[in-house]
Amino acid sequence: MTPLVIDMHQHLEKAEDAEPMAAVYHDLGVSKAVLLGDPPNRTPGNNEVVLDAAKRFPDLYVPFLGFDLDGMNPDDLNGAKEAGYVGIKFIGPHKPYNDAQYFPVYERAAELGMPALFHLGIVANLGAWRDCDSNLMRPIHLDHIARSHPGLKMIGAHLGNPWYDEATMSCRWNANLFFDLSGSTLKKKSAEFLSSLLWWTPTTAYRSPDRTGAWEKIVYGSDVHYSQIRDVMHDYEVLMDKLKLSLELRHAVWSGTAATLLGIE
Repeated sequence: MTPLVIDMHQHLEKAEDAEPMAAVYHDLGVSKAVLLGDPPNRTPGNNEVVLDAAKRFPDLYVPFLGFDLDGMNPDDLNGAKEAGYVGIKFIGPHKPYNDAQYFPVYERAAELGMPALFHLGIVANLGAWRDCDSNLMRPIHLDHIARSHPGLKMIGAHLGNPWYDEATMSCRWNANLFFDLSGSTLKKKSAEFLSSLLWWTPTTAYRSPDRTGAWEKIVYGSDVHYSQIRDVMHDYEVLMDKLKLSLELRHAVWSGTAATLLGIE
């Protein structure tokens, strides 16, 4: 395994979990973990919990603001940046992600250099998420946003599950769009299936315009309780072994691409 691992998709449900989760990350050799806040409209919301954890463990946690696209405005991003948030997390919009009403938020995020992670696809049918329309969070919407805002660094969660084909084709055509494989995908889909979707290399005839390979656009993300992080890392390892990914591509997945997105040298 590469000596540097960055987890681009993690949550912190309770403030008291920050310390034991940090201990697990230390044991696993994970150097950075992005903590994604829930916006205030999603009861109870935990942006403050995420930011506090990052202040207590500044060498490990990277805080992303949970942003309500229908109740917050671009100026809220300026305050978030000043407070210490590094990026933004979007989920549960009332309109499709690529609705023009949301474009000023994306423009401001690009200006501030704040990478944005978009929840994509199915949302767990639990608690505060029961009103979500998953169709509003299809990965094809990110294609439009990426084309319109090339300066915005974008990460799509869960490879768009279940709209994998939309996710991967959008990924190929947009240099500023990346995806993680968190969620159930690595449990239910084969290496062959993922390889058939993430097929292009810098030398294939139908390559990406910026000549990056598919696996340079995939980042590691866990999105599980800290007791299960090791299991998710194992799933990533098994996948990369089956696909016989080069050491360079493994490094890109584990940390290299994420480090670029987060501005980490």
